[in-house]
Amino acid sequence: HRATGATRPQTNGADRVGATVYFVSDTHFTYHSDAGDEREKRAAFLDFLEGVRGADRLYLAGDIFDFWFEYRHVVPAHYTDILGGLARLRESGTRIMVMEGNHDGWFGPYLSDAYGFEILPAVVELELQGRRIVLTHGDTVLPGDIGYKILRAVIRSRPAVSIARLLHPDLLFWLAGRFSRASKNFTHAKTERHARRVRGIAPARFFDRGNDVFVMGHVHLPCMDIHEEGLFVMLGDWETHRSWLRLEDERFSLHFYGRPGKMLRENR
Repeated sequence: HRATGATRPQTNGADRVGATVYFVSDTHFTYHSDAGDEREKRAAFLDFLEGVRGADRLYLAGDIFDFWFEYRHVVPAHYTDILGGLARLRESGTRIMVMEGNHDGWFGPYLSDAYGFEILPAVVELELQGRRIVLTHGDTVLPGDIGYKILRAVIRSRPAVSIARLLHPDLLFWLAGRFSRASKNFTHAKTERHARRVRGIAPARFFDRGNDVFVMGHVHLPCMDIHEEGLFVMLGDWETHRSWLRLEDERFSLHFYGRPGKMLRENR
């Protein structure tokens, strides 16, 4: 189920009358599942999954796991409750579409083989309910950031993955946890500045594939901007905002879990 390179726009059942599509990113589930805030976040997400049972699709747009790495015969055991909730949603008929983020960019075949999730490339073009959508995690959206982009290429390379597989899983996850905490502290400190930088990019850059919608995660700040060129959405996160995007009857709306009736914006 893994797709590589550019993809042709996806359609299928999501265009039928009454079909509903959801988008979520940056839940950042950690391997410290017994921590109080982590338990609360997981409980909220599992409740959200129960509430969207029967939807046509759920797109998980990266950094669903704070770290994910598959050895050839070992997979992370810290996320069984989350995977179980997603599996139940999959069994209800919802297609689960998963995109790697900058924290969980080392998927192997396990999620597709064991659960039937569909693994997406870094950028995917969708045709849903008459809308042409570009979806990406967003960590490579900003122009420049050369240092990060080089680091990203290095740590995802085959030699780096081979070296990582030589480490004991407990050690690798411990190292990843320390790096992740440092990275998130830095990211949270600059969230609003990062969001301003992204929103300051010329809109034409986001709508250069014939799309009228651009959806991304990574920034951890939910927003919905309507430009002449099209609709620009940042999905936010589940650590602070617990935000999610819904597409139904050709309309996009940005919502917040636990705050019924609170909607950031709706695009008609």
